[in-house]
Amino acid sequence: MEIAFDYESKLWGAHEVRLQPTYLGALRLKYALDDLRLVQGKVLEVGCGGGAMARAIKAYRPELAVYGCDISRGAIAAAQKAAGGVTFGLGDAYNLPFSSGHFAAVLMFDVLEHLTNPQRALVEVHRVLEPGGVFHLFVPCEGSMHTLHGIAFRLGWSWTAKEQYGGHIQRFTLPELLSMLRREGLGVVNGRWSGHAVNQVVDVAYFTWLGLRGKNLSTSVEGYLATAEPGFWPQLVGATKAAIAVASYLESRLLAGVPGLGVHLTCYKKSGNG
Repeated sequence: MEIAFDYESKLWGAHEVRLQPTYLGALRLKYALDDLRLVQGKVLEVGCGGGAMARAIKAYRPELAVYGCDISRGAIAAAQKAAGGVTFGLGDAYNLPFSSGHFAAVLMFDVLEHLTNPQRALVEVHRVLEPGGVFHLFVPCEGSMHTLHGIAFRLGWSWTAKEQYGGHIQRFTLPELLSMLRREGLGVVNGRWSGHAVNQVVDVAYFTWLGLRGKNLSTSVEGYLATAEPGFWPQLVGATKAAIAVASYLESRLLAGVPGLGVHLTCYKKSGNG
């Protein structure tokens, strides 16, 4: 049975992301910027949360007109307080508030696994992209047998914590993702893997702990570090976060061609739907 997740209960993606490996989102930012290298004009991030990734894209590519949308009013309010030159607004992935062909590129990080109908969201991505436009996305493939998540689930690990505290209601495999993209006329031209041993062990341990705790956290690790008073525990959490981020980054760069937990895909909109 699907567990409804309250997207006003937790703020994701509000704190700074840069290309330095000590940032947890550094690799996603790097691959997105790589895919946007030749893009000019308007760029949209669907499911932008608190806007950190969209702001980072704007900081590294100030000539782009960057937009971000999310269904969470709290997240958009936080994003608008520190817009950094990005236009933020409420937006549903199933009904994007933009005209057809409006964007040269669309970005989507960790969104499809939260949706009851991910195919419908891809229809909207295709619609708002201009012909030949770039679609960059990151999606966890937690249903794959090459992941610790896929193996653990088949051995009896409860997925409830991942649904209840992370909102993950889909467990994709790469073939499933590729089929969905092809169906909407979104051609895949590149793929890179990330999230190998370090990331998978940490993620399974984290959600196992949340399940045992029986209560979600209201913010991310970065959110905690940004608001915590100086002291031993924030220093310990910060050092641990940085070590995990660097180890995961280096591992993922080294093993980009080896299947991991998540895949970064480079797509383009074909001239026709097929």
